[in-house]
Amino acid sequence: MEKISEIIKSPINIHSQISAKIVRKVNEICINYNVKVMLRKSGSIRLIPASSMLSMATFFVSKGNEVEIIIEGDDCSIAMKEIKKFFIEDLKHVDDESGTYELLKNTSIAYEEIFNSIALGLIVTDENGIITIFNKAAEKVTGFNLDKAIGKAISDVIPDIDVKDVLSNGDELLNKKFMIEDKILFINITPIYVGGKISGSLIVFQDFPQVEYLEGELKRSRKLDKAFDIIIGNSGKLKDALTIASKAAETDSNVIIRGESGTGKELVANAIHYSSKRKNKPFIRVNCAAIPSTLLESELFGHEKGAFTGAVTQKMGKFELADGGSIFLDEIGDIPIETQVKLLRVLQDKEFERVGGIKTIKVDVRIIAATNKNLEEAIKNGTFREDLYYRLNVIPILLPSLKDRKEDIPILIEHFIKKINKKLGKDIKFVTNKAIKALIKYDWPGNIRELENLIERCITLCDKEYIDLEDLPSYIKNVKDNKEDDIIYLGRNYDLEKMEDYEYKIIKAALSKYKSFNKAGKALGLTHKTVASKARKYHLVEN
Repeated sequence: MEKISEIIKSPINIHSQISAKIVRKVNEICINYNVKVMLRKSGSIRLIPASSMLSMATFFVSKGNEVEIIIEGDDCSIAMKEIKKFFIEDLKHVDDESGTYELLKNTSIAYEEIFNSIALGLIVTDENGIITIFNKAAEKVTGFNLDKAIGKAISDVIPDIDVKDVLSNGDELLNKKFMIEDKILFINITPIYVGGKISGSLIVFQDFPQVEYLEGELKRSRKLDKAFDIIIGNSGKLKDALTIASKAAETDSNVIIRGESGTGKELVANAIHYSSKRKNKPFIRVNCAAIPSTLLESELFGHEKGAFTGAVTQKMGKFELADGGSIFLDEIGDIPIETQVKLLRVLQDKEFERVGGIKTIKVDVRIIAATNKNLEEAIKNGTFREDLYYRLNVIPILLPSLKDRKEDIPILIEHFIKKINKKLGKDIKFVTNKAIKALIKYDWPGNIRELENLIERCITLCDKEYIDLEDLPSYIKNVKDNKEDDIIYLGRNYDLEKMEDYEYKIIKAALSKYKSFNKAGKALGLTHKTVASKARKYHLVEN
């Protein structure tokens, strides 16, 4: 197979209207001489299939500029003579309005900019499966260069992508999973119709990490029931936990809420119940750690008159009181092993007997448990039954500690100021930036409960309209920064990540905090355009 090329000077401004004439002539030559014709502008690496209007629509050359003609096939020399004659002699006599050229050229440039700014990979082929458009995202995701892809058959560039059925029958291929080298891609292939006929195919794809990210954001943005409004915070870890809790509320499955003391486990349990179909039924709370082990069984299951010394009347237990609704068993890790046997029966069979009774009582109760204990360790130590653990652990929800969601501290402070002002009849307006920085630096072993108690103490003792650094206790205002003033804390034994990974985290954190390109840019010392560009680069926003 022969391949030749020659350079000519364009006798006319070439734009999409002129390109239509070129495409007709080139197709005629390609059929007559069994060749393939490509064009390239002077100074460009991009090859344009001259037989495809989809490609030629964006091919613009000013009068007098050089154009390279590349011909590959059987009778290349004869084909080259005809094409040169067409360019040099025939096109010279075509009327052209310079205004039309500029208008169409600018429109074409705009289209190219749009194609290349789209974060999704985008490939367009003609009716023969030849690639005519290959945007920058396609280059990045597939690893193929534009100049090596344009003019090639899609099957030669990406063998796993087959557009034959799309081009011949108009069949669509949607949400297909592909592997290209080590990357997982989700691909849509649809036909392009012009005048009712299929004139090409459109291939749109994105890589799996981006899909995962978007799915995660979609889950987090899910509208929660108003019952969850009592839980304050916007951090990603908290939103993840609340999304699971919201889904759990739609079922009757057992839930166990894990988290340190003071992280708000009871609030989440409350929200699950009052956003569920049982919201109009009882919600009974039991703090298992606060009830002596000798009385816990009686509290949970009730007792008959005379069952033990002091049982002068019959008493209903918490499970009976919760019938039709939910029971919240807080600190379930503190339940004695002997009581766990009876609790397991309730979980399995929804029935029990009161202490000292013989009558079996049936109940319909949804169980929400919570603990700050390591139940897995308790199972190893023999203090918690493994079968009970698996019965409870149907939907586990892990609440983050306050030190893992410090970005929520400012809005928690604002919430507590309003709440405690109302409670104490005070009018504290705000907390100074210095005080907030000190509060963020502290690690909060007592979590949100400790923060609320501290704000109440400060409001009670404060004589000003605001809380300042001097109003905080010494163990908070004098805390040393264990990150040694590093901008990014790496720890003692660390592995460095790529610079782009740090840039991604910083841009994401800034946008999460400030919610706009302008504000994030000011905080980072960048222009809003730079922040926007990098946000798109890392797929943090839609293009």
